[in-house]
Amino acid sequence: MKPAFLLGLAAASLIAGTASAQNWSAQRSDQELEYRLELLDGEVQALRQELGVSGNAAPGGGSSAEVLRRLSEIEVELRRLTGEVERMRFRVDQLSEEAARRLGDVEFRLTELEGGDVAALPTRPAPLGGGTGTPVAPQVSVSEQRALDDGIRLVQQGRFRDADLALGRFLDDYPSSPLLPRAHFWLGEAAFTRGNFSRAARSFLAGYNANENGADAPDNLMKLGVSLARLGQTQEACLTLAEVSRRFPRSGRAVSEAESEASRLSCG
Repeated sequence: MKPAFLLGLAAASLIAGTASAQNWSAQRSDQELEYRLELLDGEVQALRQELGVSGNAAPGGGSSAEVLRRLSEIEVELRRLTGEVERMRFRVDQLSEEAARRLGDVEFRLTELEGGDVAALPTRPAPLGGGTGTPVAPQVSVSEQRALDDGIRLVQQGRFRDADLALGRFLDDYPSSPLLPRAHFWLGEAAFTRGNFSRAARSFLAGYNANENGADAPDNLMKLGVSLARLGQTQEACLTLAEVSRRFPRSGRAVSEAESEASRLSCG
């Protein structure tokens, strides 16, 4: 029988990865539709200008009636595409909210199993994928970067107990830092190196959830899959590893390592 908390970890990673992949696909289609809308809108403006400049005769000998007919067709298509964009955005919002709700349920069960304070958990997890506005480049202070670098250096030196303390202090001192995914990753690396794969899996999951679209997300997701494999959760590991290439197809090293591990596990 599989330990409940491991199933929770696998569920969380797969929910996040699947929802993000669906969101990415929908957002890409959304962008394609918006591009088509821009092209059609440009054609509408050109046709309207044509009518205004030429009066009853369009350039090339065409009649204004023909221009009006084409204009009407384009406006019908514009309304149809606008409706598609709105429906697609609504679907993306639904996927994000559902994935966030399920992740919240998993976190509740994990906290309850480990004797934590479930009352401290957020009652409504934020939807995955963040907002729709223009992203703002996060600011990182010199002391913040130095604190993380010190923790990473301790991991690399094999001073894992000191690294745990340093990185733990970093998480306490900078709870909203954009460097959280990297801090969790190196906490996971320290635990993984010592053979504490369950703790490593939790750290990599926390790092992935901290910013599922960030630079450290591919590595966190990949190492989560590897950790699950070390824990004997082969099926969950294979599914998680497969999400790396689906979610981050351009992350060469993470994809390569995920594929190598999947091959070792004979994921198929």
